[in-house]
Amino acid sequence: MSISRRLLPGLALVFAVGACEDDVEPTDELTMEESVAMVTAATATMSRTLADTTITPILVTADSIVYVVPCPEGGQARAALIPPADTALMRVEFRINPQGCVLAGGGLQFTLDGNPDFTYLLNIEITANFEFNFSGAITGEVSWVLGDRSGDCPIALTLEEATLNPVAGTVTGNYTGTLCGHEVEIPAASLIAGAW
Repeated sequence: MSISRRLLPGLALVFAVGACEDDVEPTDELTMEESVAMVTAATATMSRTLADTTITPILVTADSIVYVVPCPEGGQARAALIPPADTALMRVEFRINPQGCVLAGGGLQFTLDGNPDFTYLLNIEITANFEFNFSGAITGEVSWVLGDRSGDCPIALTLEEATLNPVAGTVTGNYTGTLCGHEVEIPAASLIAGAW
């Protein structure tokens, strides 16, 4: 399970503004850049936190192992590790429900709540030359608050092919799909490599 904790990559934030006549007014929509920063920071934060071996499960069933994870700036997230059905497959699947989870990044503070949650799924194959091949997805929806702005962010990202070479320290591949209403392509290194 330690690799699951290390691989779960969570939130850096940036402000968006929209123009209203000649004045610049805040908008409740996240820009593409803000959306990418949010999901990148969310996975990185969760990865670092879940790597903390002092966090113990609060519930273990045949279907999941549930953790309550403290968020760096306050609040928490409930993270349910879903064991793989096929024990021959290395698979990381967390269903994450942030609950007033406060995270800081880029000089900003962002609060997340699950709407109802998001799922981080990563399938891992180790090749003969000790590279790691990844596929997976990040899906679901979160509610966010940033300063006096708030809204909902649906997430539908797919990782079809990515490779990590731990010796060279390189990651190839991209997450593609929609994030907070934007079509995005995010380098896999942003959402995977931070855990290594």
